[in-house]
Amino acid sequence: MPALIKLKRRDFLRGATAGLLLGFAPGSARAAGPASLGPWILIGVDGVTTLFVEKSEMGQGIHTALPMLLAEELDVDWQSVRVAFPVQTGPSRPMSTGASSSVRKSFEPLRQAGAAAREMLVRAGAEALGVPAGECQTAEGHVLHPASGRRVAYADVSTRAEALAVPERPRLKDPAAFRLIGRSVPRVDVPAKVAGSARFGIDVRVKDMLYGAVSCAPAGGGALQGFDREAALAVTGVREVVELPDGIAVLADHYWQARRGLDAARPAFSAGGFDSDAFAAKLRAELETAGVTASEHGGPAAHGAVASRVEADYEVPFLAHLTMEPQNCTVDARPDGCEVWAPTQAQKRLRESLARELELPVNRVRLHTTYLGGGFGRRFEPDAALQAARASRAVGRPVQILWSREEDVRHDYYRPAFAARLWAELDAEGWPISLRQRIAGPHWEARDSPLWLQGAGGWLQRQLDAGLVPDALPDAATGRLPYWLDAPASRVAVEGADRGFYAIPHQRVEYTSVPAALPIGWWRSVGNSQTAFFVESFLDEIAHAGGKDPLALRRHLLSGDPRRRRVLETAVAAAGWDAPPGAGRGRGLALHTAFETTVCQVAEVSAGDGDEFRVDRIVCAVDCGTVVHPDTVRAQMEGGTLFGLSGALFGKVDVRDGAVAQSNFHDYRILGLAEAPRVEVHLLESDARPGGVGEPGTPPVAPAVANALYAATGRRARSLPLLPGARG
Repeated sequence: MPALIKLKRRDFLRGATAGLLLGFAPGSARAAGPASLGPWILIGVDGVTTLFVEKSEMGQGIHTALPMLLAEELDVDWQSVRVAFPVQTGPSRPMSTGASSSVRKSFEPLRQAGAAAREMLVRAGAEALGVPAGECQTAEGHVLHPASGRRVAYADVSTRAEALAVPERPRLKDPAAFRLIGRSVPRVDVPAKVAGSARFGIDVRVKDMLYGAVSCAPAGGGALQGFDREAALAVTGVREVVELPDGIAVLADHYWQARRGLDAARPAFSAGGFDSDAFAAKLRAELETAGVTASEHGGPAAHGAVASRVEADYEVPFLAHLTMEPQNCTVDARPDGCEVWAPTQAQKRLRESLARELELPVNRVRLHTTYLGGGFGRRFEPDAALQAARASRAVGRPVQILWSREEDVRHDYYRPAFAARLWAELDAEGWPISLRQRIAGPHWEARDSPLWLQGAGGWLQRQLDAGLVPDALPDAATGRLPYWLDAPASRVAVEGADRGFYAIPHQRVEYTSVPAALPIGWWRSVGNSQTAFFVESFLDEIAHAGGKDPLALRRHLLSGDPRRRRVLETAVAAAGWDAPPGAGRGRGLALHTAFETTVCQVAEVSAGDGDEFRVDRIVCAVDCGTVVHPDTVRAQMEGGTLFGLSGALFGKVDVRDGAVAQSNFHDYRILGLAEAPRVEVHLLESDARPGGVGEPGTPPVAPAVANALYAATGRRARSLPLLPGARG
């Protein structure tokens, strides 16, 4: 169970209502102090239960789902539960929101914390009633004594409960007794968002705050060459122009004054050297030579007799995140400390980055997390916060940096481009007996820690000294380190390709790291966003080469995996796979497992003139284990599907002379309402622990649509985007 600790209110939450206050460290069974704790629970004498969540709410619904877990075990009235963003102070703690982890990593810890608090309240209530605790029950925030018909409210005994020891092994509810988990209660963030009172980063207002507009050097190279400071300062309302490491920030009393000042400054930048077409050619060239082994299942003896072979190459481009709320941050940097208001997915990273920049102890960086107008992995990066900190330090006033949409598109941390070559060997009956993948593309981690493998004190040397990795690390054939230790290296580059859940006797994945001189980052579903396209598209090619229906092939390969097979069967049944789709129409399917969730999607498309086509319908079946809030899961599957479809149809970042060619929605399109297909989501019942739901809906959509396009037209799409001519 998680480590739990009772905290002194005056040391933790100034001005809080008295009551029972618990902090807990999810996933930890060791002793914990306040500095190491994650969320906190306050059960007040006013009858309100508050969960302070150190997870960012970016539309995924966790500010509803997480309190549901607590309220379920605590046995309180849902209407009395509140959720709040805690202000981050004190030592740095590991806090971030990503990898579809909020519910799946908090499911048991939050339930255990709620159960522990319930047992403490039962003991306190029993003392107040003068009865044995074993004779008491709980319901809707009360301790009940059925034998006497008496009850006492949690609020009346919460202070008494605080004096009790925290139980080490609280008893959890039987799922059959759940009142909240599995129900779609009203989302707690919707009323404020509808009324306009929800505070996003862009809404922050601080006394004496200046607004900053920025212009930075091209993302793929180049540097600031000059700007007209006097022209900028001559614009009404402009107070200062601050040089940044790679550009300038114009500060003014109002944002549009800052924008006009930036236009007047006319910053000039040198050209960079990165070119996305040249990089794509390099990726293709790397496919001609073997990479290091990422994973391997089976062996040559498992191949059997080879009757035929299939081979195909695939490519995916750089992609931008395009969050609806552009990057922004408000910082008040002072000599003795720093206060920050940020829509961030990575509180720990942001605080530590600002502490280094401002040369402050991290406990002097006080962070207020706001709502996020979209995250998708982009808001792991602290770039806007660092700009705001530098500007605030320069003028001695709070500064809110707000990027224009053009700056946002041209200075992203992009989903990297990749290329892959896949081979399969088929037996005489057309079934695959081997599958080999060779993947070439950038890594993610090296941008933050390129030297993590090097030096006597480096991570690798410590692992070797501890005997945790073998001494003979280099690959015998290539002399390189395994892909996960190859410098630079990243497991993320092959995630989704290296699991081998299809029953193909022999599977091998190779990886070649190809660094890109372009900022790269986490994009919704990360490596799965490209590997699902490679594998699921190629499975269709294997099926047709072996004379099989794509569904029949997958059924065969999942014959020993009933859980994934059930997802497949649910999707194709709901889509009416066996009924002819009609002239000029086609269906395609794809199945992928990511973040402990399996999703199968069936896409239906209608072919138009030339290369044009329309996606009419997507049927999505999902097994994400125990469903906490069904409407949230459906919404995330719909959103993740349409997010992935935008990228599949239109998404591509072109870089020329280091500069991104796209700048706004007119030339980097996203799916519009009129273009969006009908998305039907089918949730499978399961008693397994929850899987993720924010990201798993994204990977299958591109291959499902590509396979449907082949069924409708006979044209095989092996590169994205599928509608490149419609990008602007």
